[in-house]
Amino acid sequence: MSPTLVFIDTSAFKAYYDEKDDFHQEARNWMNDIAKKKLVISGFVTTDYILDETITLVRLAHSHEKATEFAGAALASRILRIVYIGEERFLVALELFRRRRDKLWSFTDCASFCVMRSMAIQNSFSFDANFKEAGFTIMPGR
Repeated sequence: MSPTLVFIDTSAFKAYYDEKDDFHQEARNWMNDIAKKKLVISGFVTTDYILDETITLVRLAHSHEKATEFAGAALASRILRIVYIGEERFLVALELFRRRRDKLWSFTDCASFCVMRSMAIQNSFSFDANFKEAGFTIMPGR
């Protein structure tokens, strides 16, 4: 298996950092498999929108300290690339959001999908079925 780039969604970040999350152990186990080289990846990608959502959710579900810890770890990570949405990506995401009124995708989901498509990323570390619905592979497998 060749190394692959993986997009990390809010649901995975929250599960990993929030011990009370239903998917916490699954997220921890998956990341441990990567650390032990049982799964080979070339790196992770996320967006500023995902970090925004995650910082807020970890704050609400756990504590301000845990949210700050998460933010610091994300910004300091050497294997996580943060893509900033900016005006051009915002407009592309808005167009997808407008076109897919038949889906219950959030605007942040649409921004994520646009970034993933523009970077040819197929795999997402996520517990959100919307990624599968949009045609991406969810990891760990569901």
